[in-house]
Amino acid sequence: MNLAASVIFLAGSVVCHQIPERSFYWVGQQLPVCARCTGLYVSGTVGLIAWIAIKTARRWGPITIDPGVARRVLAIAAVPTALSLAAGLLGVWDGSNVTRALLAIPLGGFAGAIVAAVATKDLR
Repeated sequence: MNLAASVIFLAGSVVCHQIPERSFYWVGQQLPVCARCTGLYVSGTVGLIAWIAIKTARRWGPITIDPGVARRVLAIAAVPTALSLAAGLLGVWDGSNVTRALLAIPLGGFAGAIVAAVATKDLR
């Protein structure tokens, strides 16, 4: 593994278990985070880009967001991820990598939008 890949895997190890069976592979190489984290990061990026697209379409006009509403929606968006994580830890249900990634999409997407909203000062 080259130096750049080693650094990326080291960074991924800080936030993810990197279990090979729970990770996606690209061209035969394991991604630096598990399937659930991949779902979170990809959807988070999409959420951030979507927020910027909305702001651009509105010509960077302000979008007022109530912090309390944002917290409640974030909590609701976390439910699928939390349930899949809890079910796996309890041994009740352990979905596939695709299922883990898909259940992480609501949390990642909304978290990405929140980060963008804070960065654009629409949410304080």
